[in-house]
Amino acid sequence: MLSLVQTRLYNLDARKIIAANVGAAGCIPHTRDINPPTNECIASVNEDGQLYNNKLKALLAELTLSNTESKYVYADAYAIFEDIFRNYASYGFDIADYACCHIAGTHGGLFPCLTGAQVCDDRSKYVSWDALHPSYAANIIAAKHLMDGGSNFISPLNIRQLVMG
Repeated sequence: MLSLVQTRLYNLDARKIIAANVGAAGCIPHTRDINPPTNECIASVNEDGQLYNNKLKALLAELTLSNTESKYVYADAYAIFEDIFRNYASYGFDIADYACCHIAGTHGGLFPCLTGAQVCDDRSKYVSWDALHPSYAANIIAAKHLMDGGSNFISPLNIRQLVMG
């Protein structure tokens, strides 16, 4: 039996649905600054996010079985950004633990990017734009993983396969 949301989406002709999970919130500058002192991602925050992510993935599998007319895709933002944070140099970044646009904090994460904030000289070298958000360069990498990536980042199909199929 379809849920109310599924029924509404179905009636709107939505047949190809992508659901993104919660990203690696334990790695962003804000989380690192409010959980000092550390230069590492905050494991407890990421573990909480993964509890939700596992439930979302199971729900999408269940929806796939109950509604064969629609395709449900799991976009693993957590895996993408965790990989970028852990392997930042291989992606061309110089800094993974500090915000490009910052006001205060060990990681530049105590405040969002506001008037009067300092902005880095080369934002393409930072994983994080500000206390909460990935940089443009990190988002481009994420988009490429979602568009053409393998099942470690998006499953059971990437966006190109979903659109073409």
